[in-house]
Amino acid sequence: MASNLAENAAAQEFAAGNVAMLPVGEGAGGPEAGASDYFGRRAAVIDIGSNSIRLVVFEGSARAPTPIFNEKVMCGLGRGMQSSGRLNPEGVVQANENLGRFVGAAAAMKVANLSAFATAAVREAEDGPDFIETLRRRLGLEVRVLSGEDEARLSAYGVMAGFPQAEGIVGDLGGGSLELVRVGGERVHEMATLPLGPLRLNEALGQGGTIGALVKKSLTEIDWLAGAEGKTFYAVGGAWRSLAKVHMAQHGRALRMVDGYRVAATPFADFAKLLARQSERGLDRLPAISARRIESVQAASIVLRRLIRLARPAQIVFAARGVREGVLYEALDLKTRRADPLLAGAAAFGQRFCRFTGLGPALADWTGGLFPNETGERTRLRHAVCEIADAGWFDHPDYRNRHAWGRILTAPLMGLDHAGRTFLALAASARYSGGIEEDMERTARDTGLDDDDVRDARALGQALRLGYTIAAGRPEILADSRFERTDPALILQVGDSDIHYFGEVIQKRLGDLAATLDLEPRLILG
Repeated sequence: MASNLAENAAAQEFAAGNVAMLPVGEGAGGPEAGASDYFGRRAAVIDIGSNSIRLVVFEGSARAPTPIFNEKVMCGLGRGMQSSGRLNPEGVVQANENLGRFVGAAAAMKVANLSAFATAAVREAEDGPDFIETLRRRLGLEVRVLSGEDEARLSAYGVMAGFPQAEGIVGDLGGGSLELVRVGGERVHEMATLPLGPLRLNEALGQGGTIGALVKKSLTEIDWLAGAEGKTFYAVGGAWRSLAKVHMAQHGRALRMVDGYRVAATPFADFAKLLARQSERGLDRLPAISARRIESVQAASIVLRRLIRLARPAQIVFAARGVREGVLYEALDLKTRRADPLLAGAAAFGQRFCRFTGLGPALADWTGGLFPNETGERTRLRHAVCEIADAGWFDHPDYRNRHAWGRILTAPLMGLDHAGRTFLALAASARYSGGIEEDMERTARDTGLDDDDVRDARALGQALRLGYTIAAGRPEILADSRFERTDPALILQVGDSDIHYFGEVIQKRLGDLAATLDLEPRLILG
């Protein structure tokens, strides 16, 4: 009864025009499609995969949307399809029940645009069209069945949404298929879809096949895989995320976040080989693998190891974003696509959680003279910190640095690896305390930051501590001053108009900043 009520409510919402259906591959429409901000405007994606179905609801910056609701059900629609040619009957029942809930939940959350797609199992099953028609008739849900090329392109878009400068191969391992895409220069190049999903491989294994032989045969036919040599392989999909989680746990990583986790490719191939040889009982004893994922880990390990051996990338980056995020990215206009996702997300984060909107860009300009030799990557990190560093202002003063550290370290920001994320969190903590605590520094070392990185993060945080004091919420005051580094001095030169802002506290905080940079502080008025 509850399911029927949800479906009826959803149908009424659709009939009233409160939820628009956004077909995959079509723009969101209207002038808001490329807007940099849309607080309160929500988009949702329903992903009907071979192994799971999922609803994700997003809001926030159009270029860097934040998931605010994420629900997954492991239906196994593609289980047994290798032999039967049809969708798993139990999975169909389970999918129908839960998709009704998904549609109702999207309507209840006032989603502005809802898109739905299905992947390998539905596109290949004999009864796939009947399944889609039932959803349309019963729920009013228009589902696009993605071709292999569609799925590959959208998966690459999802990775590019988070890592705009992606260069190498994107691999998205779903339950029924593996999509491979060569990316570079902010473009999608060659694409392939292969029947190498864990559900399919495990079924072949049960029928007497050999997973390794099947994987090798399919992959050796992709001649452009060699283009990834020395570059990056971007691993997408739940089964590969499980491998990353086990690797982080086995190596005692301080930060256990899959997105942006970066590892050297050759050692990880050896790790995947060990996992592939584990029994189900052995896998069950490992940390970080859910019971539902155990059956896919062995096949996923074999596929990834073989890919590393053939493509010979230098590193693997695990990406949490794939086809679902690719759907949203594809709907953006070109100008919005080209925006930096980190800076777009940081600006939206700052608007929501910081006190003084508009102060971030002024702080970014003001701190520019502190690090004259910084790289382009460090510049974007500095600009992001300037937008988000005041996120701890509403916490108790004794805990602001700790809360800012934790909040920024785990914030749903895009365009970051673990080292970059830790740099932001260090600077945000130092913005309140002026220093960096031992456990934070240990985390920094574990994610790959060195002594100079830690020092620069602390200096940036101290500069922001000084800048917030000077500005008192007024960006124009910062425009009347500037930093200059000359050996052996750190000079802060300020104009005449607001000299009353420069007192003892300013002198003290300028001294702390100069000491971190091993320079002598000088304050020049006029």
